[in-house]
Parts: sequence; structure tokens; C-alpha cells
Amino acid sequence: MADHAATRRRVPGAVVRVARILVVAVVAWLLLRLLRAIDWSQVGHAVTHLSPWQIVVILLVLPIRRFVLAAPLALFVTGLKVPRAMVNDVAAASVATIAPSPGDVVVRLAMLRSWGIDAKAAASGLTLSTVMFYVARLAAPVLGFVVFWATRTFYAPFGWAALVFGAGAAALLAGLVYAVRAERTAAALGRLLGTLIRKVRPSAKGPDEWAERLVDFQAHSAGLLKTQGRLAVVSLCALVVVEAGVLVLCLGFVGVPMSTSTVLLLACTFLVIYPFTGLPLMGAGVFDASYAAFVSSHSDFEATTMVAGLLVWRVAVQVVPVVVGLLVLARWRHVQRGAANHAA
Repeated sequence: MADHAATRRRVPGAVVRVARILVVAVVAWLLLRLLRAIDWSQVGHAVTHLSPWQIVVILLVLPIRRFVLAAPLALFVTGLKVPRAMVNDVAAASVATIAPSPGDVVVRLAMLRSWGIDAKAAASGLTLSTVMFYVARLAAPVLGFVVFWATRTFYAPFGWAALVFGAGAAALLAGLVYAVRAERTAAALGRLLGTLIRKVRPSAKGPDEWAERLVDFQAHSAGLLKTQGRLAVVSLCALVVVEAGVLVLCLGFVGVPMSTSTVLLLACTFLVIYPFTGLPLMGAGVFDASYAAFVSSHSDFEATTMVAGLLVWRVAVQVVPVVVGLLVLARWRHVQRGAANHAA
């Protein structure tokens, strides 16, 4: 019996390892296929020869992208205005890029508390905005597949991506809706949590206090979702459109010929593989190879041009926000130290 149980425990681990090996193999094959067709001197020329007005346009688009990224947080955190939501978002994004989670969450909550945001409002708002963002990220392939099918043709890989990621989005959304309505579940979970904590720390709050906390948290989150949910959905739809638009803009600036058909191809492909941006470093390598492979299957664009556009896009949406976020974070810490010294 013991051997049988050990075997059952090993099976999931073996499946995960095999899945990882398959993913690495597929990505490596896509990258090798992409890299063989690249003239890196041309990539460098395309990237370094952007005209000043193109650079200005990209820099002007970035605040719009940051606005739509931060809008759900401003909607769900009571008392938080959009400018501060943008500051909070870019600071957390910079931390998430260079440090493991949950460092970004710690920074978010610390900044919100320093601005006088109630702890419950900060926690519930941050939870809701994060969950809704992942729902939008997983639902994006459905939109990309539907638009591509309606305007061009049916493409089975896009259909499979829409089915798999769309199912994930539906499950996550259903779980969120259940969580904000399940008062009894919240109370039971609170009692269980309180019991476990009391065993570790006898002086901690008991099960009843924890049950009351979680029920209060659940009720507050339910109220936010009811009053701000529709606006949040609109902002998240705008988010995926803006995200796709930024990449299309960067590709156009490095020489990809633009037409209505091309824009639809580039944007729909981005939407279909948008969930890959949830991987570390926004799916660097995985996203790029998948994007180039899908676009190449429906066009004759040169791989060199696409890589140049993807490189400009990564600098715009990764490097620039990290630099800005670190500067914002340094400024915030300086203000906090000054306030602490003044209080002392």
C-alpha cells in the first residue's frame, strides 16, 4: 500500500516534468527556426534608425498603456485616484521584473497604506483588480480567434488557444463570482484559518474573529464588484486593445507594411498568445517565437523585420517601465524616510 501511494505521488511530478520538457523543446525549436532567418545587422539598423517622431509617438503611447493598466486598481480601491494608481502599478511592475513574487504585492500594499488607504480597501481592491486582470488575459485569445475567423479564415491553432485559455478565464471568473457571494464559505474558511493560526500562535486571534474578518472582506469585495464591475470590464477590454495596438505600432515603425488585413493579423495573433505575457519577463522567448511563427504562417513578412519590431516593443513595454518604476519607487522611499524623520 505504501509503495502504491508513493507511486501515485510520483506520477503527477513525472507528468509535470514531461510537460516542461515538451514546452522547452517546442520553444527551442521555434526559436531556432526564427533565429536562422534573422539578419542581426538589419535588426540593429531598424532599431537604431527609428526617426525622432516615431520615438516620441511611442513614448506618448506608454502613459496611455499605463493608464488602462492601472484603471481597474483605481476603480476597486476606494479612495485611490488614477494618477496614484499609475504610480503604484509602474512601481510594482518594476519590482516584479527584477524580484520574485510577492515582492510586488508588498510594494503595492505599502504604497497604498502610506497614502492613507484603509488596509481592507487596499487588500480587497488589489485582489479584485488582479483577478480581473488575469480573467482578461486568459479571455483575450477568444477575442483574437473570433475576430480572425470573422475577418480572415478559421485557423485551428487559434481555435484551440481560445478554447483552452477561454475555459481558464471562465473558471476563474466563476470562482470569483462564487467567492464574493459565498458568505458561509468565507466564514468557514475564516474559522479554519483561525484554528490553524491559533495552533501555531496561541496568543493570536481565534476562529470567530478570523471568520468575522473574512466575511467582512468578502462583503466589501462583493460591493465593489457590484458597483465597479462593469466599468472594470470596459477598462480591461480597452487594455487588451491598447496592448495589441502598441505592438502593431512598433512593428509598423520598423518597416512591416501596414494594411487593414495586416493590422488584423498582427493584432489577433497578439491577442491569441497574450496569456504568454504572464510568464517571467513577459514570456521573453516563448512569446516572441510563438508570435513570429503564427504571423509567418499567414504572411510573407521577413523574420528580421518582425524581430526588430518585437525588440522595440520589449524596450517600450519592459525596459522603459522598469526604469520609470525604479525612479518612482526611489522617490516614494525618499518621501517616506523624510516623513519618518520629521515625525521623529
